[in-house]
Amino acid sequence: MSGTTKQVKKHDARPLTERQLVLMIIMITLPMTLVHSPSDIVQFGQQHAYLCIILVYLVLLICIWLLSRTQRRFGSQNLFQAMIGRRPFVGRVIVGMYVLYYFYILARDARLLTEYVDTTLLPLTPVMIILLCIFVMSGFIIRGGMKSVVSMTEIFMPILILTIFMIPLFVSGALDFHYLTPFFPVDLIGVGNGTWYFFSYAGEIIILPFIFGKETFKLKSAVKGLSFAFFLLVIDIIMMILIIGLPIIPRISYPSHELVRQVQISDILDRFDMFLAAAILPIHMTKVAFNTYVVCYGMGCLDKNISGRMMQGPIILLGYVCAFWFFKDSIQLFKFDREWSAIVLLFTLVMPVLIYLIFRPSKKKKKDGATQNKQSAQNEESQNGPSSQEGESTETEKSTQKAQSAQNESSQRRSSTKKSGNSQNGNAGSAEGS
Repeated sequence: MSGTTKQVKKHDARPLTERQLVLMIIMITLPMTLVHSPSDIVQFGQQHAYLCIILVYLVLLICIWLLSRTQRRFGSQNLFQAMIGRRPFVGRVIVGMYVLYYFYILARDARLLTEYVDTTLLPLTPVMIILLCIFVMSGFIIRGGMKSVVSMTEIFMPILILTIFMIPLFVSGALDFHYLTPFFPVDLIGVGNGTWYFFSYAGEIIILPFIFGKETFKLKSAVKGLSFAFFLLVIDIIMMILIIGLPIIPRISYPSHELVRQVQISDILDRFDMFLAAAILPIHMTKVAFNTYVVCYGMGCLDKNISGRMMQGPIILLGYVCAFWFFKDSIQLFKFDREWSAIVLLFTLVMPVLIYLIFRPSKKKKKDGATQNKQSAQNEESQNGPSSQEGESTETEKSTQKAQSAQNESSQRRSSTKKSGNSQNGNAGSAEGS
């Protein structure tokens, strides 16, 4: 019975649509990046901070292309399954490294969200209570698996996208284009430093081909989602520069919240940031739930006896403890971004190249695939051969039938003409006799 239930679950699992995959990529890339990283990018890149985003975008495109090419070698399997199946020891080592990498991201995002809520929304609430509420809500989201994460993303992600597009309309009168000048003199060293700091938050999208198969993770959809997410980042950072100003942004811990506070629709909605934070906060919790899902799924791939669903509670409790153990406060969290970017480059750029070079399908599988292709071609030819012969025989039968019918018609006409001639002769003889 257990085997049948597992088979039914596999058949019921449907791949994500293109729209869902695009929203998932935006959810992974955008919310946590907007919390603090714009202050670091603007501090080094100044008015050319958008160039930092474009450089990171180009590097991530190369990484996604490499991982998608590697994924095509193993059919419908994701990269975690393919690596463990192809090289069990090396594959488990790499999967374990990615599990630890994403566990740190889980603790960092949870602590970053806690500090953000404590500073902007609930300054009188203890930090331990805020973090506990975040992990409890994320635990409820992840109970339904990836379907719950996708559903939450489909509900709340469009609110964030609409907000980013609506902010320029509300603050159009406060734009100061003086902060974007000069346009052409570019500080390459500053742009490079800003790109380095931005990598600490933007390289998390590469985990998708490790947990999704080829049917779900499609290269075209991934490129669309990544392009749209970075386009929204460019719009948001340009709006921060034009409204808040270059000298002020590096001194603010949460510039995106300050940007929203500049929106004053009327006297009643002067605190529009409260409404927006209440609407966007579930997206941040969904991101924490997604991190928890990746860690649990990776541990389930390491050993078949480990259930990823049963590991959700222990992982959440361990993440709750490590969020306070790793970082003393938000300042220590932000200072570690410079060193963390080197680790992100290892898992984002170096590891995909090594995986692409190391993990190749075995020669037996290649020969089996070639023989299967030959057999299928021969079967198609054998099937097409008799069908064509049958078609030719049917055509000849039809032609013979037509010829026979024409001969019968001509014989009938001749007999009819003979009968008519005999009847005329008889009539003439009778007339002469009379």
